[in-house]
Amino acid sequence: MSDRAIPNQVLLDFSDRKLLSPVPKNLYESAKAYFSNRELDLLQTAYNVAFEAHKDQFRKEGSAYITHPVEVASILIELNLDIETVCAGLMHDVLEDSFIKKSYLEKLFGKDVVAIVDGVSNLNKLDFNSIEDRNANNLQKMALAMSKDIRVIIVKLCDRLHNMRTIEFLPREKQIRKSIETLELYGPIAIRIGMQNIRVELEDLAFRCIHPMRARMLESAVKQTVGGRKKIISKLRKQFKYHLKNNDINATVKGRQKSLSSIYAKIKNKKKPFSEILDVYAFRVIVNSVDDVYRALGIIHNIHKPIGNRFKDYIAIPKTNGYQALHTSLIALDGVPIEVQIQTMSMELIAQNGIAAHWSYKTKDAVNSDLIGAKKWIEGFSDLEKASVDSHEFVEAIKTDLVYDEVYVFTPVGKIVNLKSGSTPIDFAYELHTELGNKAVACKVNRKYAPLNIRLENGQSIEIIASDKQEVSPDWLNFVVTSKARSSIRLALRNQKISQSRKAGKLMLESELKRGGVSLDEYRGSRMSRILEMIGVKSLNELLTDLGSGKKTGALVAERFFSGLKIRKNKNPKLKAMVLSDHQIEGVSVIYAKCCMPIHGDPITAHSDTDRGIVIHHARCRQVAPHRSHNISSRYFPAMWGSDSKELHYKGHVKIHAEDRPGILADIASVFTKSNLNIVNIQSRDIDAMIIEFVVEVEVLNTDSLNKLMVKLRSLRYVTSCSRIVNDTKTKNEKTNFYK
Repeated sequence: MSDRAIPNQVLLDFSDRKLLSPVPKNLYESAKAYFSNRELDLLQTAYNVAFEAHKDQFRKEGSAYITHPVEVASILIELNLDIETVCAGLMHDVLEDSFIKKSYLEKLFGKDVVAIVDGVSNLNKLDFNSIEDRNANNLQKMALAMSKDIRVIIVKLCDRLHNMRTIEFLPREKQIRKSIETLELYGPIAIRIGMQNIRVELEDLAFRCIHPMRARMLESAVKQTVGGRKKIISKLRKQFKYHLKNNDINATVKGRQKSLSSIYAKIKNKKKPFSEILDVYAFRVIVNSVDDVYRALGIIHNIHKPIGNRFKDYIAIPKTNGYQALHTSLIALDGVPIEVQIQTMSMELIAQNGIAAHWSYKTKDAVNSDLIGAKKWIEGFSDLEKASVDSHEFVEAIKTDLVYDEVYVFTPVGKIVNLKSGSTPIDFAYELHTELGNKAVACKVNRKYAPLNIRLENGQSIEIIASDKQEVSPDWLNFVVTSKARSSIRLALRNQKISQSRKAGKLMLESELKRGGVSLDEYRGSRMSRILEMIGVKSLNELLTDLGSGKKTGALVAERFFSGLKIRKNKNPKLKAMVLSDHQIEGVSVIYAKCCMPIHGDPITAHSDTDRGIVIHHARCRQVAPHRSHNISSRYFPAMWGSDSKELHYKGHVKIHAEDRPGILADIASVFTKSNLNIVNIQSRDIDAMIIEFVVEVEVLNTDSLNKLMVKLRSLRYVTSCSRIVNDTKTKNEKTNFYK
């Protein structure tokens, strides 16, 4: 966008309205129906700015370019948008296609109008080759522009709609590209914010462009079918109106026609034959009040028998995009299936125009609560952007939420929460609050404990159990489905990794300093600042994080610290073993190596891992062996077990060889049961025709309880051997599929 001013002679003197060109008649007639005289003056000013900006420009078909913004403004007026949005629609290409400055527009129309025009101008610069290859930075800009003012995307959708209406004048290759982009991006966005009418026309136009022959064939087939259906539709409509009027309900009954694109999608995706799709007769009943909606439902159910499990109440529980209606399915007239939607007039307006109804002169503030979900989705883009590591992650999250079937559940106090279909309790927790999701340890579904990865169903009551000691698990990314949960988990994991790196780095540095007989506490004030400057970091936290993440070496950093106190490192250090208790070393949480599975009582070594933090290995583990000497690596520390404040369990692997006989597994399992020990996992394989091998992962308190278990297993009549698997240098490397 150029920021140069137009030459002074081009700028109009808007103080003299006699010099202004009149607004095109059709646009003016539509606008004066509900805009005030002051607003009509503003509309005339906007038209003249657009007219001057596009004076010498033409569209592909040869018409003056000003016809395009006029058509966009007309569509916005049809949607009953406010004067600011209509003016922005008229001028949506002004900043892009002329030398007009934003500051000039701001003086004439104010900041809101200019913000919309600027947002749409930025969207017009986007060049999408395909959904897969889309420039992620551009889509990110688009989403953030929408989050600042939702009217930006409304104007853009109307702009795209008129361009699709005149797409036949573009080169064929560009037609296909624009149509695919419409189907994959703009159509889903339109329905996500409730603009059903715009979505249907966009998708129909795109379908006709991509598959012109199929569209003509479908259209012809629909016309032939509709001809034979008119009598049934007319009879049912009269029947509904008669019974509703007899019960003092003023109603409008309309037949609902399926769009060509939706018919084609069902044929293609659901593998349904054309005849089956058009077998269902669809009606929309419009009444005056919510009370009349429910009364009408009862009357219609008395006329024809409802089909079980096909009733949906979107009035009590609206869809996220603000849609409200009662849906019911019936069997009528010789087994003819009927679908009926019952709404009030304001519900119909929201169903057609979605979030655009928020700015409608007709609905005022009455629809605000119904549209909270759609507004919340768009306004959440800014939070999503902060939680995403880059634009590609951000775009993935947006694309995930564009396809959106819903499930509704309840909090323990009865609040309704709408979620994406397939959501889990973790998605639910993050929808309520990010911190609740981060601290979730368990959940109850309908007051019974359930797994955190269970798929939620409509009507369930969900309670999240949280703990301050809980940390986010990377495994959650394997089953969450909402973008909010996914981005929040990734952000928490990044923060956890930084925290773990910092704590691990502190342990490494303190361990190295102990070799010189000093501690970190001896470095204060200017002395610490001088050392940090020598190393090239801004703070001690940054240094510790770099150490823990492997960006810097502990021994080299320690040398800088030693030089600060002018001492020499002890060549033969005798490091005191670090004490491990309650799964922590000096307040830093540890994890246990899956290669050797150390148990309380084993000789152990601590390893500062750049990815996982502090990892505890069995001292005989083959991964530790190369570093085990008096000159132990700076990332390996001697460790010893302390006493735990409560009873803790540790996982170990036991290998059992036994005769392959019926009931042998039950005999082995009974030993674990009588010993009150939990089997986490078990695998088996045939050694030969007579011997079978079991590898059991078991939770034990310490090495004593494991040894007692193995003694009992060896005493079984058909067990030939029993041993513990430790990944040491003296035994064959035992492989299991528990961990990969």
